[in-house]
Amino acid sequence: MSQITTKVAAELIDTSFGVQLIATGLAHLVEDEGFTPHEALQIARYTGQNCFHALLELKEEAK
Repeated sequence: MSQITTKVAAELIDTSFGVQLIATGLAHLVEDEGFTPHEALQIARYTGQNCFHALLELKEEAK
């Protein structure tokens, strides 16, 4: 898969349910759990790094 460009990412925000869930989760961390936006993004990065291998396995199984 190619790099996600800014244009593609902007389109995903409007069309992808998964991206909408991520944005909603970030907003929840800030509004309801009291994290700063910076902290929320750090949490998202940490979560992404820890989920990478599981996501890779899911992708392989889907082939």
